[in-house]
Amino acid sequence: MTILAFVPVTKRIGVAVNILSLMLLFSGVVHAQEKPLPPATSDVATNTSSVTEIGETNSAADLISGSSSDESHVPVNLHPFQLTLPRAHLLGDWLGFLPKMEDHGITPTFTFVTDMAGNPVGGRSQGFTETDNLGLDLLFDLDKLVNLQGGSFFVSMSQRSGSSLSAERVGNVFTIQQVYGGQTFHLIDVAYKQKFWDGVMESSIGRLAAGDDFFVSQYNYLFMQNGFCGNPVGVFFNSPGMTAYPNASWGARLKVKPTQRTYVMAGIYNGDPSIRDIDHNGADMSMHGPVFVIGEVGYKRNGLAGDSRYLGNYKLGGWYDNSEFTDYNSVGYAHPAGTKRGNYGFYTLFDQVLVPFGEPGSNRGFGVFGSFLVSPDESVSQMPYFFTGGNCQSRHI
Repeated sequence: MTILAFVPVTKRIGVAVNILSLMLLFSGVVHAQEKPLPPATSDVATNTSSVTEIGETNSAADLISGSSSDESHVPVNLHPFQLTLPRAHLLGDWLGFLPKMEDHGITPTFTFVTDMAGNPVGGRSQGFTETDNLGLDLLFDLDKLVNLQGGSFFVSMSQRSGSSLSAERVGNVFTIQQVYGGQTFHLIDVAYKQKFWDGVMESSIGRLAAGDDFFVSQYNYLFMQNGFCGNPVGVFFNSPGMTAYPNASWGARLKVKPTQRTYVMAGIYNGDPSIRDIDHNGADMSMHGPVFVIGEVGYKRNGLAGDSRYLGNYKLGGWYDNSEFTDYNSVGYAHPAGTKRGNYGFYTLFDQVLVPFGEPGSNRGFGVFGSFLVSPDESVSQMPYFFTGGNCQSRHI
């Protein structure tokens, strides 16, 4: 596995070694990035705050984003190649109780993820830390519950514990353990989703995390280091209105699929960064703004029944955050720094299987991935340019 990251930021970084990443899956997978530090009480953005604990995460499962599809009627040798294998239940079917709940329209997902890491040399000091995320998701199928076709309701919450190797031992910019951040109980998603015309169009409204749907590549869920895992972390340095698990805000999202291989998606969210304050436990229901908007288009190469196994995903997007930002051009002139309203950015990300292994249906292969983010206004952007690149191999264990 090879990874590469670049940012135009100079900072003393110690040598850190990830000792162990242990994942206990009860039913699903949780992926997370670190949350930003709580901002000031005004909506002057956090582009002047410390970036030691910047970032957030992608949600536990993509139950609410609905990217999976039922291929049960397709012969095994024609199954589309999958980046991630289907989830299993560590504790089985709960003595038959779980399938009964699902038959009645209620699907619970209980997950535990822990990141263990140590720093043997360099940095601030040497030592070992552990941090973890305990998550509970509840998906309510409203078609089964109240005969509302295409409707679903999603609630998620998490409890985070532990300490950060980056904050305590290393002092690096991109934090080492992606499930650290917001070490308390969080109410996260409380959202209603409606599909139309067999999924050609879908909408979501409620408490949403933008990072559950935008800036997403499943390859990014294979790492522990925060520069890669979850959403490309550069966006959180430049946009305090961008949210990701375990933080969510009021918002609405609309997705349209003109073809089976393409989609157009847009979202609007309450961009008030103070909702990340852990004192609220994710239950700050205010709508003070400012507005954060984002749009994305995507193309899937292969990945449908009967396609070759060279699965690829290609995405382009842009965002605007109406926060008030510190104007760096006004800093250091013997008077208070000025501010500017608004920042924006563009991004692209991709993943592509280059060499499939084994027989059709084995879901094994070698692939590459990458992202590039730009926030052109350097007077307000902490990190005007950010990119990642790497490769990984998927195989049965």
